[in-house]
Amino acid sequence: MTSILKIDRAFYEVNDTLKTYRYHGRNLDWKKLSRQENMANKKHIDGYARVFPNGKKKIYNFGER
Repeated sequence: MTSILKIDRAFYEVNDTLKTYRYHGRNLDWKKLSRQENMANKKHIDGYARVFPNGKKKIYNFGER
């Protein structure tokens, strides 16, 4: 299942089945994003992988922020 999440100033397309995410575009209404929704979305993709076109992989690390 894929969904679009708002995190900070961006939209990310998230695939919960594959545990991956990719940049989907800029969130122009980022100032309207509540802190609660932002934090929940960050926790949701914690540990998910982003694979770049050149093959590099980045793991989202929410950590203690």
